[in-house]
Amino acid sequence: MPKKISSYMDSKHVSYSHILHPPGYTAEEVANKIHCLKHELAKTIAVHMDGRDILAVIPASDMLDIHLLQQSFGAKHIKFFSENELNQKFKDCETGAMPIFGHLYGMEVIVSDNLLEDGEIYFNAGTHIDAIKCSMEDFIKLEKPIFAHISNLHKDNFVSRDLGY
Repeated sequence: MPKKISSYMDSKHVSYSHILHPPGYTAEEVANKIHCLKHELAKTIAVHMDGRDILAVIPASDMLDIHLLQQSFGAKHIKFFSENELNQKFKDCETGAMPIFGHLYGMEVIVSDNLLEDGEIYFNAGTHIDAIKCSMEDFIKLEKPIFAHISNLHKDNFVSRDLGY
């Protein structure tokens, strides 16, 4: 885990669990390896929205809905970060393992209201073998994110979420 992430949480006196796990490269793999439900695991999507760098944080079971994002914020232009832009912005992180702390990387944080269902949140901690579990309350205190309805349950997850898997 990049020192920047642990130092940030430690400096704010946030209680968290650092979870080391076998390599996981998709949200589904990570959820399985750390034994959490997909809707408890947050995934990040970096976008440019009307000239602002935004880190959208949504449940791993969901898909970001660009139209909802546009409607919620009156945005005219939204573009996903390229892989090169991700590597430049998150220099201390492995590609695809960005944490949910956008403020550490000069980004605004917008969180799907679908993540409010649980009191705890799991997320990648900068590598494909590190994850963190902390309370949603502590995450909100740290990042002061904007909450909005920006994601919908991915069609492949309807059955699994209804059954609690």
